[in-house]
Amino acid sequence: MATKIAAIATSMISDLALIGADKTSPDEETELIDDTQLHLSKMDGTLLRLCLQKLDAIDKEWSDAIHKLEFGVIDFLIAIPATLFGVIGCPFLAVWYYHKYESLLYPMNCLVVVIVNHTAKYIFNRKRPKFVSCGKKMIPLKRMHHDPAMPSGDTAQSAVAAVTLLYHGYNICWSLIVPASAFARVYFGSHYIGDTIVGAVFAWCMSYAIHICFG
Repeated sequence: MATKIAAIATSMISDLALIGADKTSPDEETELIDDTQLHLSKMDGTLLRLCLQKLDAIDKEWSDAIHKLEFGVIDFLIAIPATLFGVIGCPFLAVWYYHKYESLLYPMNCLVVVIVNHTAKYIFNRKRPKFVSCGKKMIPLKRMHHDPAMPSGDTAQSAVAAVTLLYHGYNICWSLIVPASAFARVYFGSHYIGDTIVGAVFAWCMSYAIHICFG
């Protein structure tokens, strides 16, 4: 009996010794946790980077199919939504809006979106499509732009115009000016599809918020 008790006691002492040997200090535990979090953070960053690279590749592949399209004289019609909401058309739309509604809401909306959108272009700093990858176009709109691509400013302004028209009770069909502008910008090689989506979503949300707050 005494022999069994001694054996059990010896086993317990050995286990306690092992536990004591494995036990780490608080500083060591903190360092281990920090190393684990850093490793997980690097893994998350790598996965995010891989996802963005995959999306970028898909975006460029699909956009390239549109860049290579050639519609001949129809280019003159496609150029309308491609330029109507840029530096050429926006001032005229702003003047029309002011005379019709005696309000600066739309011009203010355009200005805010231009400032934020143009700032975002240099944050993303995404290069525009290469001219050589585009099909032959009757109007060389691609050569008119030298700033970064994302987000698309013209598509963003088309979203501002669409939200403004819907706010004033116009038919929902006017919202089609957004995809029309987006397609035209991609067709002429000024943008990738992703640029226009980001520009449209951002401007639609911001324009809606401005109309709710100040309309």
